Amino acid sequence: MNTTNGIKSKKWKETFSSVDDLFIIFGILLNGASAIVSLIEGHLIAGLILIVCEIALIVAYVLKII
Repeated sequence: MNTTNGIKSKKWKETFSSVDDLFIIFGILLNGASAIVSLIEGHLIAGLILIVCEIALIVAYVLKII
């Protein structure tokens, strides 16, 4: 059991140690905040475009991890 947990935690540390990964995560958070603000302000088309970009960023990040 300890071996499995040790391998899993090491993988997450390696995943988040890259500067590229930190910028991708920052981009996902910033894009999500922009989408929320756009939708609250009433800019429906801009909000939908940002949501599509958000999904694309998340998919790209998941594919990078795999």
